[in-house]
Amino acid sequence: MVRYHIEEVFHMEQWLSRQPLILTPTIPLMWTVGWLCTMSAYIILGGEPPSPNQLQDSVLLVSAVILVMNIYNLILIYQRAEKYRNLSPYAPRALLLAIILIISIVLAWGQPKVVLIPSHLNIWVMIFIVLNCLQALLGQFFALLERPQSRRRFASMYWPIVVLCVAGIVTPPSLELHNGWTFPFIISDCILLSFFIVRSWQEIPRILIKVQANNSIIYEMLVGINLATIISTVVSGVLFIVFDFNNTEISIVAACFALSPTINGISGLIIGAMQRYNNDYRYGHVKGHPQRYIYCGIFWMIILLMLGFILKKN
Repeated sequence: MVRYHIEEVFHMEQWLSRQPLILTPTIPLMWTVGWLCTMSAYIILGGEPPSPNQLQDSVLLVSAVILVMNIYNLILIYQRAEKYRNLSPYAPRALLLAIILIISIVLAWGQPKVVLIPSHLNIWVMIFIVLNCLQALLGQFFALLERPQSRRRFASMYWPIVVLCVAGIVTPPSLELHNGWTFPFIISDCILLSFFIVRSWQEIPRILIKVQANNSIIYEMLVGINLATIISTVVSGVLFIVFDFNNTEISIVAACFALSPTINGISGLIIGAMQRYNNDYRYGHVKGHPQRYIYCGIFWMIILLMLGFILKKN
């Protein structure tokens, strides 16, 4: 009996010794902003968003799985409180993360049709995006605390979170208020686009850094997609501002402007996570000329944007 108890404690300690997860705290933000911006692009291209009643059960089921993953991650964080007791921000941030998670659960499960499957930005969706952003930022603090930077500077895990949050809050109103009271949004879009250009330029060397994940075909394709979305965000953003200022038809450009930063943020988070996970990537190895898979990712991004053009044409 004592031996069984010792083995059980050993397995429990071994289970709790795992590091906090990297991507799990960011999944709610990726989902909310991804769905919202995709629906915004779909609507501006002339499509009708699906009825929330048709998707509610499926989305709640998926959200339940994500909830369990976040609770598991929270357990991993709290069991390290003693280890980092001398680090003053640790315990308060862990408590804040738990509070944010509780509020998000109440908001999401209280109004699933409005919050989890939004077709436009409203006050509840905005609050949920902000909560998801805070959850993602706090989650990265704990995840990166146990994965200290080496001499090589990996891709930032915080920058894609900021990109997603800003895209979810700024893009839908900019699209909806076209030909209306848009001058403040034009100014804000100019400022944000300028900051995006500068910050993305600084981030490119970190994305192209040589890491073990370079052996993965998926990783190389994600790098290509991320680089393509930087270019498409800048080009579509400039065209969107110019066309919007001249009150010109901009549906294709606006759809590209809605999707590009969203895909950029999601791909950036996955790239940063893959750089920090020391997997051997034995499956799907790149066999020489990794640049071809980067080009393939860029090509797939171009195809995705072309699908929007075809959808509008039909």
